Order: sequence, then C-alpha cells, then structure tokens
Amino acid sequence: MKTYHPAGRYYVPSGLTGRYCRGGQLMSDSPPPHIPTLLKPLELIFNQAIKEYGPNHKAVAWKNEERQQRRFQIFAGLLSGVSGKDDYIINDLGCGYGAMFEAFKDLSELRKGRYIGYDISDEMVRTAKKRIPDSRTTFIQSYYATEEADFSFVSGTYNMKLHQRDHIWQDYVKESLKQLWSKTRAGLGFNMLSIQNPDREKTLFYADPEYFYAFCRTNLSEKIRLVNRLEPEEFVILIMR
Repeated sequence: MKTYHPAGRYYVPSGLTGRYCRGGQLMSDSPPPHIPTLLKPLELIFNQAIKEYGPNHKAVAWKNEERQQRRFQIFAGLLSGVSGKDDYIINDLGCGYGAMFEAFKDLSELRKGRYIGYDISDEMVRTAKKRIPDSRTTFIQSYYATEEADFSFVSGTYNMKLHQRDHIWQDYVKESLKQLWSKTRAGLGFNMLSIQNPDREKTLFYADPEYFYAFCRTNLSEKIRLVNRLEPEEFVILIMR
C-alpha cells in the first residue's frame, strides 16, 4: 500500500507507519536515542524524493518555489536588522539541496561568512555538495546543529510528521529548538504550518502560533516576533538574543 504525500507524488512506504519512541531529554552534544528512530522514516522518504525530483521544491515537499523564496526573504530580514558585518556564520537545519544558501549567497552579510547546512538525508547532502561548490558552504548529515553560528534558520523542517502523534512531534520540535538555540549567538528564525490552515493533511504537523510564541519567549528569549505574512497556511517566528 502506498500513502501519497500531498506536496508531491512520492510515497510513505506502508512499513514505516508504526510506532516510534517518545520524548527524551534536551539534545546537547549528541541527540538522545529516540531522535534518530523518530526521524528515520523521513530520512528514507527524502532520500527517495531527491532521486525522483532532483533539486527543486518538490523534493523538499513545498507547494511551489515562490512560497519558499518568500520565507527566505523573511529570514534574511533578521540578518539585515543587525547589519554591519560581512562574515556571519549561518546554520540551516534541514537544508535539503541548499536552496537557502542560493537565496542568501549574494547578501552583503554573508560576503565573507560561512553557511553550514544540516540534513538527515545523505542523498540531500550529497546533492547539495555536488551542485554548490562555494567555499563558504559546509553540508553535514546530522539530526541537529553541531557548530555554533551567529544565526540559525529552520525552513519547513518541522512540517512533516508522517503518522507520528502530534504531542510526540511537538515535544521533538521543542527539544530541537532548544538545542539549536544553544548553538546560536545572535538570532534564530523558523517556520511552521499553522492550525489556522484550512487545508490539512494527516501526515503534516500543524502548530498553534501562540503556543510556540509563548514557548520561545519563556525558554529562549523575550526578544521575539511572530510574523504572519504567510498566513493562514503558516507562520514564522524570529528570535534575537
């Protein structure tokens, strides 16, 4: 039996729809043992997707490239808000084939900087390395950020939960954000699908913007902004030290 993902034509193998381990402790130097188990089905799906679609928005389960670029523009605003340097280091958790770097590569803030992309899919990482030979980039297969950076971004990484229970996936997202914040010196931006989205799919995770705003304000920083430019489908949260 094939379960088709709404954003593309690749499928979730039926053998990957069972139970996964539930929450653990905050990720630090290595992920708790339940994280690789939780994310393994996604790793297999995205390995398949990049082979089938190549480096474009379908491979990372986005409806279209335009929406992807609008999100990158919002993230870039976090950099320009504290301009004055041209050597910022950026973490991109869930980098896919490197689309964010392509959107950011000509920014003055990254002229002498570094971009570190992390992805759970080894095929995504391999593709990104091959198509983006820029010396400023590093692509790593990892479940979490391993390097400290000035800014960290998460674009779409938390959207696909497959058949995982919502409360378990929400716990994972919170753990991930805490760990990523511990590797972030200046600012963090991430997006999530919103519970206000009128068209929901069972394999995707829809978050409450107010809940995650409160979580980030309490656990990360009081310097926080909720961006609704992409509503009702999704929201963006920007956080500063």
